[in-house]
Order: sequence, then structure tokens, then C-alpha cells
Amino acid sequence: MSRSTRFRRTVVALGVVGLLAFAAPSAFAGGNGAFTDTQNLHNVTQTFPVGAQCGAPAGTITATFNAVMHITVNNAGDVWITATQEGWFTFVPDDLTTPNFAGHFAVWFGLSENNRNGVMHDTFNIRATATDGSGATLAVHAVDHLSMSASGQVNLFMDCH
Repeated sequence: MSRSTRFRRTVVALGVVGLLAFAAPSAFAGGNGAFTDTQNLHNVTQTFPVGAQCGAPAGTITATFNAVMHITVNNAGDVWITATQEGWFTFVPDDLTTPNFAGHFAVWFGLSENNRNGVMHDTFNIRATATDGSGATLAVHAVDHLSMSASGQVNLFMDCH
């Protein structure tokens, strides 16, 4: 299976998941057969483990956030998905000698795909302060981009600081 086929199947699978997730109140945009839906989430709380990334240690995050997610699929099967999350979190490191942190985060994700091209990209920002009064801070900004052109050229970059 070519990279092009795998990429397209991945993007289509994400689109199908998005369609299923947004199936509640949907609308057909402008009478042209396009499906579009927007979901708003408020005060959602999730707890999950994270590995060491971008200079931050491994641990467990508990986050409470608001989010807006939007999907559009037209008659040709072209897909656009975007999501924004914003909220507050606590971070408990696996290393018990490292202080716990509490802070704010914001995340944006976008996906666009048609029968010849596709792109996925996101940004992630956090800022937190140690809860032990030490004044230690944790700040991460991460961005990544994955695209594939009609010729099959795949471009990927990731950066965090």
C-alpha cells in the first residue's frame, strides 16, 4: 500500500469518526448537499497519562476545558475539520521529587482533505506554575504540520519550545 493510500485512508477515517461524533444536530449547508456540524463542549473534565515531551516530564494530567469542533463534508467527499480547546489543568509528575503544576492550556487542530491533497496541523500551548510555592514554571509551545500533495509528496515538521 502506498503512502498516498495510507494517508488518504487515515484522513478519511478521521473524517468518518468526525461525522459519527457530530451526528447529533447536523445541517446540510446551503442546500448543496454539504454536511456541516458544530459542537460546543463546556466544563469537560478528563484525566490521562502523558509521556515526557518537549522538555516536560512524564506524569498525569487532569484538565477541565471548553471546546468547539466543526466539520464540513461536501458532495465530492472533501473534508474540513477544526477544533479549539481551552482550559485549566493540573499536572502530577511521575517523578515524586518534581513539584506538581497547575496552569492554562489552549489547543487548535485543523484537517483539510480532498481526493488529491491533504493537510493536518495543530498548535498546543501550556503555561503552568509549581503548586509547592517554589515559583518554578512550565511553558510549552508545540506546532506540527503533515501534508501530502497530489504528486504524493509528504511534508512533515514538528517543533516545540
